[in-house]
Amino acid sequence: MSQTEVAVGRPKLEIKGSAAPKKNLGDIFALAVGTTTAMWATAYLCRVPGTLVPSPVILVLMLLILIGGGFVGGWRTARGARAGLISGLITGLLNLMILGSLGHDLSNDQRIIQYYSISLPLSVIICGTLGFAGAWIGSFLNPDRLQRIYPAGAFPLVTTLATLWLIMAGGMVTGMNAGLSVPDWPDTFHYGMFLFPLAHMTGGVFFEHTHRLFGCLVGLVTLIQCVYVWRHEQRRWVRWLSFTALVMVIIQGMMGGLRVTGHFTLATARHDMDPSSTLAIVHGIFGQMFFAVLVALTAVCSRSWQSGLVKHPRHSANTAIIAAWSLVGLLLVQLTLGSILRHEGKILAIHIMGAIFVLVLSVFCGARAWGANPDQPILQRIGIAMLVMVFLQVMLGVSAVIALSGQGPLKHPDMAQAIITTAHQVGGAVLLAIATLLAVWTMRLEEPITVPAM
Repeated sequence: MSQTEVAVGRPKLEIKGSAAPKKNLGDIFALAVGTTTAMWATAYLCRVPGTLVPSPVILVLMLLILIGGGFVGGWRTARGARAGLISGLITGLLNLMILGSLGHDLSNDQRIIQYYSISLPLSVIICGTLGFAGAWIGSFLNPDRLQRIYPAGAFPLVTTLATLWLIMAGGMVTGMNAGLSVPDWPDTFHYGMFLFPLAHMTGGVFFEHTHRLFGCLVGLVTLIQCVYVWRHEQRRWVRWLSFTALVMVIIQGMMGGLRVTGHFTLATARHDMDPSSTLAIVHGIFGQMFFAVLVALTAVCSRSWQSGLVKHPRHSANTAIIAAWSLVGLLLVQLTLGSILRHEGKILAIHIMGAIFVLVLSVFCGARAWGANPDQPILQRIGIAMLVMVFLQVMLGVSAVIALSGQGPLKHPDMAQAIITTAHQVGGAVLLAIATLLAVWTMRLEEPITVPAM
């Protein structure tokens, strides 16, 4: 590797097909999860109450996304058309979690078995075929079969992006005051979670139930990711970090359910439930913590992290590390205050006061990362992103206060109010992600200068 590549932090990964990591399916999982998330997110946007997108149009979009996912596989990996085929088959399996919603009157075991005996192979075959077709087309742009997707880094990255979408979906549940629209868990109105009919997903039920489905997808993907990391990662602490993410997503799912029921029960009657607003708040902030762990995992598994970048000595390295991690902690406190505000309508003044501290520390950390590291482009880019994002987040915060007229959660919010407050919540998650990246990359790239004792 040349010195230029080390300095810039963008080592090229272009491996001939014969040398490509055949047994490392990180790129395949990334394509499958990315395609599945794109399909689900598109369907979500097309089915949001008040959105009138015809079903044939949604179907065409789903098919195009499948072809597009395969196209990326053929274009960016050394596997050619096989990349689209394998990732498409996995996508077909993942989509089984929502295909039950399209079934008609799946009210007994016989109907369920009959439906899935047809839909399961059909989903896998269609997704695999379209993925193969897209990859076959994309492979013409990669005639030398160069591997341009780094498998170990791509999978955690896509998992993190899927989780960011999950945070958005959860934000819309709170924004639309739909947290208890579905009274039971893990069932949904006596249906299994994966069998609730699409025709019944209206109003607040749509937001609550789709959030549960996205949560199941992220939970399953986090499990697969953990197994993948333990099989392919040599660094023990990274393997344990992936396991930590798995434990966290399990706890997060349980808290989401207990927020509705108040205790472990299979009862479906509302009078048997004891909903917990405290757990709703904890569920919200714990999701942000889980997201931050995934961001850190994505960073340490990235190609750049493992490319041989050298640390640069800095007199202020310790200060930078402490400041960056302090910002992560402060953001978690601020997100907790925001969660309390969104659910309880209290402590607006304290939340605004916290925003001032976040703004000051974010500007300090971002400006320092940008200006003090001319020889570390990664830190410079993170610093610029920090400055831009904190400005946008302040604007979103002001917009949220105006949208709610300085009040707490509204009993009957409209879609515009929910979108604005959710955008502010997602902005906080993005700012937390940038702060986490700054903290871990500062530790990776800066080395304190020790002054010898006299």
